[in-house]
Amino acid sequence: MRQVSLCKVLKVLLFMGISAEFSITAAQNVTFSVDTQAERKTISPLIYGYNAYADGTSRAGWANQGGQASLQSLNLRSRRLGGNNMTSYSWENGVSNSGADWCNSSNAGVSATAGAGNPSQSNGLAYYAPGAALQNFQDQSVVLGTYSLLQLPAAGKLPKDIVNLNPPSTCNGSQLWQNAPGPSNVDTARWLTIVNDKPASAGALSLSPSLGDGNVYIDEEINFLLQKYGTASATNGVKGYELDNEPDLWHHWTTPSGDSGTHALLYPQLTTVTDVIQKNVALATTVKRMDASAETFGPAVSGYLGLFSLWAVWDGSQSHQPADWGQYNVEPYATNNSGDRYRYNGMSMANAYLAKMKQASQSAGRRLLDVFSFHYYPQASYDATTRVQAARSLWDAGYVEPSWITQSGNGFTDGRGLQMLPKLQQSINDFYPGTKLAVTEYDFGGKSDITGAIAQADALGSFGKQGVYLATYFGDAEGFIASGFKIYRNYDGNKSVFPATSVKAVASNNASAAVYAAIDLNDPNVVHVVAINRLASAINSSFQLNHPVSLKYAQVWGVSGSNTAITVRSGLSNITQNKFSYSLPARSVLHFVLKP
Repeated sequence: MRQVSLCKVLKVLLFMGISAEFSITAAQNVTFSVDTQAERKTISPLIYGYNAYADGTSRAGWANQGGQASLQSLNLRSRRLGGNNMTSYSWENGVSNSGADWCNSSNAGVSATAGAGNPSQSNGLAYYAPGAALQNFQDQSVVLGTYSLLQLPAAGKLPKDIVNLNPPSTCNGSQLWQNAPGPSNVDTARWLTIVNDKPASAGALSLSPSLGDGNVYIDEEINFLLQKYGTASATNGVKGYELDNEPDLWHHWTTPSGDSGTHALLYPQLTTVTDVIQKNVALATTVKRMDASAETFGPAVSGYLGLFSLWAVWDGSQSHQPADWGQYNVEPYATNNSGDRYRYNGMSMANAYLAKMKQASQSAGRRLLDVFSFHYYPQASYDATTRVQAARSLWDAGYVEPSWITQSGNGFTDGRGLQMLPKLQQSINDFYPGTKLAVTEYDFGGKSDITGAIAQADALGSFGKQGVYLATYFGDAEGFIASGFKIYRNYDGNKSVFPATSVKAVASNNASAAVYAAIDLNDPNVVHVVAINRLASAINSSFQLNHPVSLKYAQVWGVSGSNTAITVRSGLSNITQNKFSYSLPARSVLHFVLKP
């Protein structure tokens, strides 16, 4: 979840001129080259996904994310129930803790927003029926026909009760938090212990768990879902489980501003790499024991710093990192013994995690990690000019975003492009081949501006072209964000989609434009092209296609200006030699369907 107060290393650099809008010498003429016979790659439908109940409007159930009709019009294929509050969600009675996001209060946030209604005020600790939020989430996934990714807790503690059923709207010193003074910051009478595997001495797995035994059993939670929906291989089963959320933010070194992480009270000790890996291995082992067909996702770190060293905090004079970072910031994790410190752009935490998960899997005799997951909230997406470029950090070596991460001397990329997806894919290839890649939270902003549609469409195109397995947008899937989805998933209002086989597509100037192309292997003569104009002025574009059949005409849909609707644009009927020209409106996204 996008954090409120995470300290970024040397973030002060953002306010030293780096954050000023940078100018682009606009190339008003761009060539798009498409070769349908080259670089063919299957696009996973799961990249078209969103996080359920992620908006900040207090809408509940179907009303959240714009309602059932709105969601169905997006025609998405995956959804995730996860975020900061899910780290502390107890399936037994529906209580969760907001951590630093809101007063460290224990409340009904997850359950109420999921559509489970208001908590009971007259039934003791049984505020909700067991798994009520999970059931609402999965019932909606079944209706929508989407892949369900459910986050499980691993940090170690869950809240037992709700401090105040009707808390004030602001903290103001109110004692809403779920802790007591003392060195441990934990009131054991009001926190429950996470136990992955229920011991035989505690009895059989139950659909009506005890609220007074001091424990929450994760295998019992999974069993609840298995009994209602079947295994992941069943039509209605939960398909994947994420091994908690943003462990890099559970508890880090306290910043000069007082920020110590999202769940510093729930997880009193500073988080270490070893503990995160051990908790992920243990939880993944439980998941696979309960449902061998379910996919596991991890470590779901919050962004670049999580991939770099789990966490790093600058106190004004030096950087503080996990106590055990020194044992992981070594070979082979640093460069895979290649000597190239930029082979992974410094993301050696990712390498260590993958290597350790592979080692644990070999010991267990089964794969424990199916999908490497991370979150991506770009540092350089704070205005229209930066937002239209931001998705390039996912893949483009030629794009060096204007942020603290890429600044020379900071020890990260030192003036190089981030290339998040290719670098992480290199990590996977080197340290745990066969692992899939997922972006389980991301947001480039711009919901109320055409630049939001541009960034969203650019990100989706990148996910497909770079072979991402699953991606779930975090935020309101409405406004221009919805436009960015629909250009791929419902461009004509009849739920027609961008095909599932990506092909080679190159723009002559990435700073001005982007292009993505695909074909349907069942109808390979038709070519789909999504063209993006990043500029605030029109672009004269030339399309050149290498395709085995002659294309004669094109239908065109697009979004531009202040209207979020995808509308029919002027088509073409005079294509010759698979070449044509087209004027792309200022800041626009167009979907071309080219036919013989």
